[in-house]
Amino acid sequence: MASKTSENIPDKDFEEKLSGFKILFGKRIKYFRELKDFTQERLAELANIEQSSLSNIECGRVYPTFETLYRLATALEVEPYQFFTVTPRIAVQDMVKEITNAMYQDKNLAELIYKFFCAVH
Repeated sequence: MASKTSENIPDKDFEEKLSGFKILFGKRIKYFRELKDFTQERLAELANIEQSSLSNIECGRVYPTFETLYRLATALEVEPYQFFTVTPRIAVQDMVKEITNAMYQDKNLAELIYKFFCAVH
């Protein structure tokens, strides 16, 4: 059991993990926002929050309140728990869109995906 003194000292490992969690969480919000082709401004408007607040959440600087979390999930048409999952269950059309966008941005990735497609098809 920790002494009273050590309870008041921040756990550096915990703080690092929390910071990492906030960053990953923010990336999940951004992931779903981009699937909908929403700008930060549009999502903030739909969720009735400030665009600067959304930016801070997506960058991992802050963690949203439960109310904000619910507003974001509603605006993005997802369940709140989906922000916490690493492997999202997304619709096929969203998956195709994401892969297509990635291939347009990276020629090497497009070639790799094509080789994989040829191998399994």
